[in-house]
Amino acid sequence: MTTKRRLVPESEVRRVLDLFRDYGLPIGSVDIRGDGVTIHPPAATAGNAYDAWKAKDQNRERTARR
Repeated sequence: MTTKRRLVPESEVRRVLDLFRDYGLPIGSVDIRGDGVTIHPPAATAGNAYDAWKAKDQNRERTARR
């Protein structure tokens, strides 16, 4: 069985995406599997934990170099 046959039909994916767009809901990412379509909201913050730590570390006061 090919991968294309194991996934849900394209018509179902389009139906779900159109439904979300009609309601004005934001679409962050889409998972398409054999048992259905899952839509995830966009991330609340950009980046990952390292990016957040780096931004916080960048703003701290540093001692003067000698």
